[in-house]
Amino acid sequence: MSYEKEMIEKLERGESVNDRLDIPLLRYLWDASPLSFITTRESYHDFFKKITVLSSFSDNEVRLFTKFLHLREFQMNEVIFKQGDSGYGFYFIFSGAVNVYANQTGVGFEPGEFVIKLEKRQYFGEMGLLEEFNRRSATSIAAENTILLGIFKPDLERMLEQYPVLGAKFLRETALIMANRMGQLTREIVTLKKRVHEMDQKA
Repeated sequence: MSYEKEMIEKLERGESVNDRLDIPLLRYLWDASPLSFITTRESYHDFFKKITVLSSFSDNEVRLFTKFLHLREFQMNEVIFKQGDSGYGFYFIFSGAVNVYANQTGVGFEPGEFVIKLEKRQYFGEMGLLEEFNRRSATSIAAENTILLGIFKPDLERMLEQYPVLGAKFLRETALIMANRMGQLTREIVTLKKRVHEMDQKA
């Protein structure tokens, strides 16, 4: 079973999940302080301030946002979600990398064709968070030992109830991600069609 499918079942059953990030205020302020010397890995403050989708958030908004995140460490080759599964969450790569595969055969578990490798500070899965009946269009697998920070549909609903301005701001930024990716896909399709047309003309 993939991680996301496991989380869907737990959250739908109302089971308590003890993997919340939820950084205390004093710790977050210390991480944000120039006097903080974190040598083992980047502070959460620095990480989130470099994430494009959160770049317009204030320090306090970022800290409140972390209350709704789940932290999970994945071993190399561990499945995050599979193509065809119900989409449920949106993920930030805190460390490590994730391989994305498409065109899964459906025979046993062959992940399909390699599409792209996503690395630290990149994010994926936003369609599963925003689209009501989303099915994953690709399979995501940890390319190495990886730490992900995920937010799921019930977390977003809770955020909108408790902090409506923060929730609306996050929804707006996430919608912009989708719009930009759709725009990029459209441009790539137009370029491919143009190349095919040029090849037909030369044939």
